Amino acid sequence: MGGHGAGLVLGLALAAATPVAAERTLDVLPSMTWHHARTGLTLPPYLGSLPRNELGDFGTEEADLFAQYRGGDGTVATIYIFHPGLDSVPVWFDRVEAAVRARTDFGKFGDAEAQAFALRPGAPMAGLRATLALSDGKERSTALAVAPVGDWLVVVRLSSPKLEAAALDGELTAILNGIGWPTDRLGGPAAAPVKPCEILPRFRKARMIQPDVAQALMGAITGAVADEEKGKDTPPAIYCRAQQAADGTWGVYRAEGAGDGYMLALQDAGRAISVQPSLAALVNKSRPAFTVSFLDLTETRIYGDVSALLPPEQALELVNRQAPIATSSTQGDKKNITIESGLADKK
Repeated sequence: MGGHGAGLVLGLALAAATPVAAERTLDVLPSMTWHHARTGLTLPPYLGSLPRNELGDFGTEEADLFAQYRGGDGTVATIYIFHPGLDSVPVWFDRVEAAVRARTDFGKFGDAEAQAFALRPGAPMAGLRATLALSDGKERSTALAVAPVGDWLVVVRLSSPKLEAAALDGELTAILNGIGWPTDRLGGPAAAPVKPCEILPRFRKARMIQPDVAQALMGAITGAVADEEKGKDTPPAIYCRAQQAADGTWGVYRAEGAGDGYMLALQDAGRAISVQPSLAALVNKSRPAFTVSFLDLTETRIYGDVSALLPPEQALELVNRQAPIATSSTQGDKKNITIESGLADKK
């Protein structure tokens, strides 16, 4: 884990076709097929017409990985594999597309509609993909796809300075067909693009409520229960988009039928800030409050309760400046909850 600030999160984008420097390079021969033990997914030496030239991990736990494939004509595909804090193909497809469209070096974008697709015949149409023509920039076309592997996500980014959109779309199909998808993890709900919310949240500047053990425990338990629901047969939340930053760095999403609260999806790599009604306030029958949590790839960090449904900018500032009062691990079979030392002594 590299700190707890949103500033860290906002620096971890997938916007570029070429990834930022990895924390470590995976030592795999170019001629060998690579196997990701935690998902069962495999990446061969070639995908489509492109040879693999790099494998890396943005961390140390194989929860945030990439592989790059590069052709001689400058066509580049990057495959990202990560364990999202917010588990939603539509939300992360929406954020990846926003990050792509925010790239000024891509020039002008043609129109394109997202299409649902299945990873194998007979599997659910659980992924989303799109290919866009480009003009007046250094690339001629770009494509993107997001697909689930259990409670993990795979993102494919593909751009070419030579290929027209139709040809690049064929290359994307070849890449998706060439990935070794684990046959026992191809379930998932049918995916559909996110739509704008009909009812927008009413934000109000909030104040921090003095944190205590009840806030910490209930916030951590709520996050742990939500994580346990991932990949189960319970219907997943359907999100609408309420707001997004002009530069594509974040978007506010609300779950259908969930009432108050929202998810603030950051960049396009699985991390989010959750602002939800406080369970501690409900149990204590106190004034309504909201719990702010940061959903990272391997843990949830709870920042305590606030007095109102704070705007996304204030939620970002809070997570960036405050220390969490509790953390809950979100990977592996053993879920650990850690409470800030000395919290029990606070009045």
